[in-house]
This record gives sequence, structure tokens and C-alpha cells, in this order.
Amino acid sequence: MTMHTFKVGDEITIFQMSPSKGLFIEGAATIRKLINDVDEHYLVEFTTEPGETYERFVDRDGQDNPPRYIREFNKKTGYA
Repeated sequence: MTMHTFKVGDEITIFQMSPSKGLFIEGAATIRKLINDVDEHYLVEFTTEPGETYERFVDRDGQDNPPRYIREFNKKTGYA
């Protein structure tokens, strides 16, 4: 069984990738359920949509400093 980086109840940042904008923050969310045996795959609830859950992959690398992570990622990939 795969060990997950995050546990139910953890507050995290969800990132999305856009072909025109590069990486950006989709929103703040809380882990509600671990999905399958794949690390970074979760059911999350966004803080702006209480009671609604969505399946997302959570990028563990950007959690400490999301703005810096986005700047560095977009610079490396040519979006900055």
C-alpha cells in the first residue's frame, strides 16, 4: 500500500496548469479522503465551496511557499 504525503484534514494549496497562463493557484482546500494507492491523489474540499468535494492531484512540492513555487515553475517552463 502506498503511503500518502498528506492525511485527511490537512489544509493544502491546489495548483492547476493552463496552456495560456502556466501554473496558477486553483485554491485552498482541505483533504477529505485518500484516493487509491497513488500518492498525491485526494478528494478535497475547497474553502470557497464548503460541502463540495473534488478529486485532485496535490503537488507536494509547492506547499511550503506557493507564490515562489509558481514563479520558479513558470520561469523554468517559459511562462514568466
